[in-house]
Amino acid sequence: MKRFLLSCALLLSSMAWAQSVGFGVHGNMINSKINAKVKEIAGLTPTSGVLQVALDEVYGLGLGGGVHFDINLSVLTIRVSGDYITLSPDKDKFQAYVQQVIPGLPVKFEDGGKVDMISGTANAKLNIIPLPVFKPYVTGGVGLSNVKATEVTLTLGTTKLAPVSILKKQTVATYNLGAGADIELGGTTLFVELKVNWIGLEEGTSTYVPIVTAGLTF
Repeated sequence: MKRFLLSCALLLSSMAWAQSVGFGVHGNMINSKINAKVKEIAGLTPTSGVLQVALDEVYGLGLGGGVHFDINLSVLTIRVSGDYITLSPDKDKFQAYVQQVIPGLPVKFEDGGKVDMISGTANAKLNIIPLPVFKPYVTGGVGLSNVKATEVTLTLGTTKLAPVSILKKQTVATYNLGAGADIELGGTTLFVELKVNWIGLEEGTSTYVPIVTAGLTF
């Protein structure tokens, strides 16, 4: 974390000699492949002890947004951004998974499992073709992400089971690579990009998360 904060301070100090600085807003769309471990479910855990739930099987579309600053240097652009993304499980898919791991018992998924991510990242953008209006680029960067999930509520018949924690609240490092394009519209720039994030969760599973981002920079 100290290294990331120091990097941000160095990036912001570069504003003094940057050619220009822009501010913008953007929206995010995510296709989840977050993996987490499920703890004991009221004594119904198989003998292996810990269940590994592939949440990409039960989570669908995630949406969010954020703000960013672009520091335009002589060679490339540094983008510092803050983002929020939330994902909720597909109830039918989650129920199907519960029945798969606990067959033969009337265990039912009721609620919970919402995942929230708040991230701060610093990315470098490099234009690969110097066109006047349409400017494709490649991008890559590092950051920190605070990840948490609401507890899952299950019932066994008419009995409500103890809440299940599927993901420990944690702040972890993230890395990303991607590509996008800027479209200059007078004094405003429209951009669209696709990035893949690696999130190092404490549960031991790195996560690949395709993120589509679109926004405006002023």
